[in-house]
Amino acid sequence: MLENVNETIRRHRLLETGDRVLVAVSGGVDSCVLLDVLLKLRAAWDLQLAVVHVDHGLRGEASAGDARFVKQLAERHGLPVFVQRLDVEAYAKQHKLSIQTAARKVRYGFFEQVAKQTASARLLTAHHADDQAETVLMRILRGTSTRGLAGIPVKREENGLTYVRPLLDIWREEIESYAAAQGILYREDASNASLKYIRNKIRLQLFPELTRGYNEQVKAALLQLSQLAREDESYLEELAQARFSEAVLPAGAGRLKVNCEHFVESPLPLQRRVITLILYYLCGHTIQWEQVHIESIRSLLVSSSPSGRLTLPGGVSAWREYNDAYVSVDKPILAGEAPAPVQQFVLGKEFIAGALKFTVEPPGFAIRLEAEVTPGVPPRPTDAWEAQFDADELSGSCIYIRTWEQGDGFRPFGMQGTKLISDVFVDAKVPKHKRMAWPLFCIDSEIAWVVGIRRGQQAMVTDKTQRTLVLRAVRLS
Repeated sequence: MLENVNETIRRHRLLETGDRVLVAVSGGVDSCVLLDVLLKLRAAWDLQLAVVHVDHGLRGEASAGDARFVKQLAERHGLPVFVQRLDVEAYAKQHKLSIQTAARKVRYGFFEQVAKQTASARLLTAHHADDQAETVLMRILRGTSTRGLAGIPVKREENGLTYVRPLLDIWREEIESYAAAQGILYREDASNASLKYIRNKIRLQLFPELTRGYNEQVKAALLQLSQLAREDESYLEELAQARFSEAVLPAGAGRLKVNCEHFVESPLPLQRRVITLILYYLCGHTIQWEQVHIESIRSLLVSSSPSGRLTLPGGVSAWREYNDAYVSVDKPILAGEAPAPVQQFVLGKEFIAGALKFTVEPPGFAIRLEAEVTPGVPPRPTDAWEAQFDADELSGSCIYIRTWEQGDGFRPFGMQGTKLISDVFVDAKVPKHKRMAWPLFCIDSEIAWVVGIRRGQQAMVTDKTQRTLVLRAVRLS
């Protein structure tokens, strides 16, 4: 077994000589065997090993017992050990996740934290060939793509940490035989016998039935399928990365914008892969996305409707706004929800005090306002991001920038009567999530300029104007 694991490490370049690595040890037979193998290979690879363990707090005293066992095991071998108890149930409830998904997220979050603390480049886990077969079959049953059929990668990188599975070519039976032969102590997890979880049902019920009645080598067949899918996926991944770069842009923290016109030009297989890349970009690999999730987002992106929205597990939202779509781990502002508090920034009398020129960045508005009072009448603005006002008509007025309130209206230049600001936003195709923070330039109680969109009728510049206030708004990234 040592030779097989060492060959896997060499073939896939899982380790480098002198590596500082973390070993995830649960206390079960798989991870205890992994630790034993690494201890025996440590000298050959000049490895610096440390042990990491998460107590999920899901099995009471049994969980605490696992943590104590792992700590003692690491100390017996003179290895640094990092043990953390995390409240998985509270995290799952707060983020509306399944217990298994929540456990995975908090566990991997802790792993990354320890990796940074110890300057470790790699984290090794004890996933083996049976885990691979179970994963592939579980994904088939739930609905998956070629990417899903590829199963668990032997190596992947995320957030600067490389996750390595050196036992992925080893069957559980070999691991248990090695543990018995080497006298390796380990803990039994009673929850592995529970039929509450689908993975356990597949392992304990479905695989025995498939082996008896259909194919004695069903697990090997699934492993072969995953290998072929992985090779195909590697090629398609390169194509999808190129399409992702063309159609997808960052749109703030935890949010991506998709150009739907560019997206629909991609062949169907690449569309699905681009969506998967989007989800992995936003959420990492801690959520196992099913085909139904991929297809629901794809339907939104290729729809002829200019609007629509949906929600997915893990707090992910996707919504369509004209030719753009957004996928976010933050909840967008939706029509009908309570608006955000109105923000207001008073500009002050310096705007009209004399011939001056200065710049201000009103906090919370994502714009820089360049202001200048000039004599006479300057050339007319070339776009809606510049507005001009008769400075003398503004004398004594309260001048300020604020955000939109429901029911706001104004008198647009060149139009009789008033128009709702909400209708102005619709006409200008302003995305809904941007409307609540859109800057409105006001004179006293009236909106005089919907910045970047349309000017109102207040303090118009005429041939009789002696001084002009010129405002230029520059969007900040």
